[in-house]
Amino acid sequence: MSETIPIFPKVGNILVQSGNIVNWNRLKRKPNNTSTEEICECVSVCLSNYLKRADRNQLQYATELVCENKEFIESLPAEKRDDLKITVKVVLYNRESPEVLIDAVDKALSDLGVSFVETVLLAIPDTENEITVEDIKPFWTVLQTLVEQEKVFFLGICDLDKARFEQLFDWATVKPCIDQVNLASCCVMPEDLRDFAKLHNVQLLTHNDPPDVLPLQSLQDAIRKSSTSKDGDNWEPSWISRYSTIVKCRGIILTKGYVINLTRDIKRKS
Repeated sequence: MSETIPIFPKVGNILVQSGNIVNWNRLKRKPNNTSTEEICECVSVCLSNYLKRADRNQLQYATELVCENKEFIESLPAEKRDDLKITVKVVLYNRESPEVLIDAVDKALSDLGVSFVETVLLAIPDTENEITVEDIKPFWTVLQTLVEQEKVFFLGICDLDKARFEQLFDWATVKPCIDQVNLASCCVMPEDLRDFAKLHNVQLLTHNDPPDVLPLQSLQDAIRKSSTSKDGDNWEPSWISRYSTIVKCRGIILTKGYVINLTRDIKRKS
């Protein structure tokens, strides 16, 4: 937008709920979108739709926004639940509060109208130093609680080499049964990881998400696209939940969507 006065100057938290993007015509026309482009599209479109309906005067005093793409939020049919497999991948930027994982999973459950998902995959971007198993343990403890509550059946982790995966596997009460490895980091799965996976019945999968799936500049530009230049300042991702539902017998993606939590320190100067 060309406006210079911020639309939501006091907002410090934005929750974006894309709904089922399989049914988004905008994204259907862009089948080769990267994960980053897809997420930014969701942020920009959901925020734009929210702002079109909102009262501009009230927005001047709002402290948080919930941008639901209600038209595309679809509960799964209960009678077909046994035929479906749901996977939620949580990309966690916020390392200070492991409990945010509960919110990340619960929001995906709510969007889909289900009480459990088959699998949750945890990805923690390497923003500075390499992630250690000690870094992962507090978050894994929260995920284990979700398994105990029967909200999740299986747990997986992303981008761990054999040494770190084995450390986590040996420590965990609920063992990781999946290691999802970035295609960019290895064209061929390392032999030691393959041997360990075979021995312990661990599934090795690949993904093509970039190491930082939502860079700050891309995020802030996506927000500015739907608001003003000032409104885009200082935003950071807290967590991203990407859920997908597959029809088991046919391998067809029935639903795919994002729940994205964004934060900023409104006292911080640009």
